[in-house]
Order: sequence, then structure tokens, then C-alpha cells
Amino acid sequence: MSAPLADSNTLRFWPLAVVAAFAVLPWLMDDRYFLDLIILFFVWSLIVTQWNLVLGQAGIFSLVQLAIFNLGGYFTAVVGVHLDIGPAWSFVPAGLFCALVGLMIGLPCLRLRGPYVALLTLATHSVIFLLISADTSGFTGGGYGLYGFGDYGFRDLFGSFGKLVAHYYFALILLVLACWVMIRVMASPLGLAFRALRDSEGYAGAIGISRYRYQLLVFTLSSFFIGLAGSFYGTHLGLVDPAGFSFGTLMLLLAMIVIGGTGSRWGPILGCALLMVMNDSLRDIPQWRDMAVGGALILVLLIWPRGIADALTRLVRKRKTTDQT
Repeated sequence: MSAPLADSNTLRFWPLAVVAAFAVLPWLMDDRYFLDLIILFFVWSLIVTQWNLVLGQAGIFSLVQLAIFNLGGYFTAVVGVHLDIGPAWSFVPAGLFCALVGLMIGLPCLRLRGPYVALLTLATHSVIFLLISADTSGFTGGGYGLYGFGDYGFRDLFGSFGKLVAHYYFALILLVLACWVMIRVMASPLGLAFRALRDSEGYAGAIGISRYRYQLLVFTLSSFFIGLAGSFYGTHLGLVDPAGFSFGTLMLLLAMIVIGGTGSRWGPILGCALLMVMNDSLRDIPQWRDMAVGGALILVLLIWPRGIADALTRLVRKRKTTDQT
């Protein structure tokens, strides 16, 4: 087998090896805190991969993805509390609801460009947060949030720890599905159109690619998967509240994308892993967390402007060139 073919196979199968390692992890340890942390890693990785489709591939400077994630959780909580519909039945409808919300947000926002999209989507995030937190009717629970809206029934089937393991595999499968869709989109003519719009909108328009139509499509598609993640995580916690809209979390997720590599395939997941390790190592001194994230972001942008994934790719290519010579 030639070296390029071997390298191609390695790049193709290493994600499968990582998924397999995560799949056997619950059988090797029973630390509830660590498994909970990995579940959070799966959820945040899903958000940043889908956000990267919007930001890195389609070139949409949107800041509303965290609000859409929370709306997925609130949809499941509201129909569970007020309509007595369990999370198992509202999971997919929550994704469809968030896709509709993404479409409605995208219709006006995507007619703008660049920083204006960022400002309008950030304003939309703030409006959604204020509407939920200021609600006094009990519909969304206001500042207290909603709880007691049911679960998937895993506790009755597998017990307390079994429920955690079931949620672990649920989140892993959801992440794998979202990543598969992301890869298919990036490798398809649709992904090529997104990159053309991002890199040269004038040329893309000259060959018949509609910026508005294509960007609206990816915005809606990513909102569906982000909504699924929100529905699952709200059910996993058994609680949704306005704290999920915090600006610190928004900036943390955005930093994961930038540090890992905006527009790269696996960079956002790498950035998510690195920042989660940093966050967890500083859990005893939370006042330093935001400063550490900001410092890491500045350092990476100064040394590797395209992110860690691009730096690793260039390092591997340089090493291959050296070995061949």
C-alpha cells in the first residue's frame, strides 16, 4: 500500500477509533462526575460542530445558537409540564421547533452581512432571554425555570447509574449523527457552495449560487440538531432555567470554535476538549476561569491564527515532507 493511501485510511478511521474508545469508557469506570463531564463534552461538541457549519463554512457571523439550544430544552420542558407529553415524545419535535425558529430568525438576519448579522443575532439572543426570564405567567417558569417534566424512562429500566450510562450513549449517538451530517454537508456540492460564498461572494453569485437561500438552508439545518441537543440536555439535567443563556457560556462555546479552528472539520471538537479540561482543572478557583479562557484565546490567535487543528495539520505535513526527503 502506498504511503498516501495509508495516510488517507488513517485519517478516515481515526474518528471511528475515538468513538469506539468513548463507547467502552463506561465499562471501564463508574465515576459519575467524570461520565457527567463527558456527556457535557458530547453536548457542547455537537453545538460547536453545528455552529461551525454556520460560522466557518457558510460564513454567517451568528451569535444566536446558544439561545436556540436553550429553546430546545424549554420546548421539551413546556410541553412536559403543561401538556404532560414526555421528553421521549417531544425530542424530535423540539428539533423541528428549533429548525422553525432558526428559519424565522434567519429570514431577516441573513439579509444583512458581516457584523450586522452578529449584532442582530446577539440582540435576538438577548430578547429571547429577557422574554423567558421576565415571564410571570408560569409558562416558562420565569427566573426559576421549569423542572419535573419527566425523563426517557431509563431510571425505571436500568436504575440510577444505568440511567446515567444510557444518557451517555444517547449523547454519543446524537453527536455521531450530527458529525456525520456535518461531514456529508461539507463534502457535498452544498458545502462547496458554502465555501464559495464565504471566500468570494461575488464569484459565487456570478455562477448562480444564491447567498440568501444557501445560508438560510444551513442555518435551519444546524438549528435542528442544536435543538435536539438542547432537548436532551434539559432532560438530562431535569431542569431548564435562564442561567443557560449566560454570556460567559456563549463566549466559551465561541472560543472553542476559534481555538480549535474555524471552518475545520474536527477543530471545534478539539477546542471543546481543551477548554473543558482547562475549565475543569480550574473548578476550585472559578474566578480565574474566564480569564484563563480569554488568555488561551489570545495566545492561540497570536501563534496559530487559524486554530490548533490547522497548526497540527501543517506540522504533520511538514513531518511527512521531512521523512520523504
